[in-house]
Amino acid sequence: MKRTGGMKIVLLMCIGLFVCMLDSTIMNITLPAIQKNLNTSLETSSWMLNVYTMTIAVLAIPLARFAEMFGRNKFYIFGLFVFGFGSALCGLAGNGDFLIAARFIQSIGAAILIPCSMVIGIAAMPLEKRTLPLTLLGATQGLATALGPTVGGLITEKLSWHWVFYVNVPICLLAIVGAFLILTIKRESRVTSKIDWLGLLFSIASLFPLNLVLIKGNSWGWESMQAIICYFITIVSFGLFILVEKKSKDPMVNLNLFKDRLFTGSVITVTTGFIFLIGVMVLLPQFLTNFQHKTELQAALLVTPVSAAIFVFSQIAGLLTKKIGYTWPVIFGFGVMGGAYYLLHNLNLYSSSKEIILLCSLLGLGFSFVISSATIASTSSFEGEMLTASQSVFSMLRQVGVVLAVAIFVAGLTNNIQAKKQEVVHYATKKLEKLDIPEIVKTQILSETKKSINSQQLTHTNEKQVDQEIGQSGNMVTIYRNQVENYALKTISLSFADLYRASIPFVLISSLTGIIFGVRKKKPAKSFVNTTAAE
Repeated sequence: MKRTGGMKIVLLMCIGLFVCMLDSTIMNITLPAIQKNLNTSLETSSWMLNVYTMTIAVLAIPLARFAEMFGRNKFYIFGLFVFGFGSALCGLAGNGDFLIAARFIQSIGAAILIPCSMVIGIAAMPLEKRTLPLTLLGATQGLATALGPTVGGLITEKLSWHWVFYVNVPICLLAIVGAFLILTIKRESRVTSKIDWLGLLFSIASLFPLNLVLIKGNSWGWESMQAIICYFITIVSFGLFILVEKKSKDPMVNLNLFKDRLFTGSVITVTTGFIFLIGVMVLLPQFLTNFQHKTELQAALLVTPVSAAIFVFSQIAGLLTKKIGYTWPVIFGFGVMGGAYYLLHNLNLYSSSKEIILLCSLLGLGFSFVISSATIASTSSFEGEMLTASQSVFSMLRQVGVVLAVAIFVAGLTNNIQAKKQEVVHYATKKLEKLDIPEIVKTQILSETKKSINSQQLTHTNEKQVDQEIGQSGNMVTIYRNQVENYALKTISLSFADLYRASIPFVLISSLTGIIFGVRKKKPAKSFVNTTAAE
């Protein structure tokens, strides 16, 4: 690298990391507009979101390894080009299948950029000065992830959903120009080793079905034949991957990484932290738009305090971690996130904007301590190939955490909503029994009510037809319908609060991950010897 200043390189890497992590959540609020414009099915729309996260999780490790072998800086620039090209294609998409293909191309660029950004940025500073770049890079991850829905809402409302993707193109072009000016391209160091083809095969074979079942489990059924096949392939492939890596002279992943307690603690912490962050960032905007009837922009602005808190407190968290170690910042971070979940368990139709802002601020504050500690610990005292391996695994598990969050929270919310719908049907049946109308009409009304509840379109009950059949008793039906509609809205909306209430113990238990770090001095850098690099 050209010695034009380590911080210039770090800031350049923050740009690549920012656009990639931003796009992991930017479609959450934009998706309804895309679905309407392209007239896509729910299945197709879900893949527009999931193909991005899934590809990063599967390809981060092999692509990071290739970057070591062929040059990190070259790969970083190549990643920017692929990501920008994929983003342009996404904006040009005229149908759902084309958008999925474009998102796949975009995600290949992201799978290159995320680990490369971390490794190049960290390596730009001496070992004793890593805290600052690590804190900046960690804050960028959390900030971009949390900021995604806000940016998506703003762009979609003020411009169009196409610009959610187009905006990446000039950013990538500027970053490419900056990379050519700042980074060493022609004679950069690279690792001389062979490609571990078996490791590559088994890593993909274990991660792909794992991510697939997490994404499709709700629709397939977690005990369905498709799910069981995915479990089997994942377990067998993972076992074979471990065996191959232990015997390989040039492994895809150096398993010695997991002998380091700091690194092991970091991957557990970041995976868990992202589960609880995404669990709010994906579902809370849906609650605000569907039940409190906020606009997409209003919902986006209400969750913005998460991003603001991460931006403000990450630097403080990084400095504190450097002074007192990892244990207490991690415990504090999860404890504060637990406080945010406690406030979320009171979420209802009448929750004020102040309450939403407060809980989002607490969530961002807690997560800033979690992500800063985990990011700093993830490097331990690694250098060279070990540093690249650590960041590729770290990136992969972070994305697995995102997929896990969506799977767990969406499944939990789906089950809660189904249970609440049954409560509404029971309530509607009891109310209907009290109406002085013919039994045949009661049967018809109850049937329509059930259909309306299942489709969550209670206002579409066929009131006119009922009125014609029962004459002046139609007023009773109007009152009944309004009562059921109000009860349904209030009851089903509590599905979110119940989900977060059930999550509180798990958030607090996660604070125990801080104990993994213990209280010990870091291993010296010489404990992790690099393999020979060639010019």
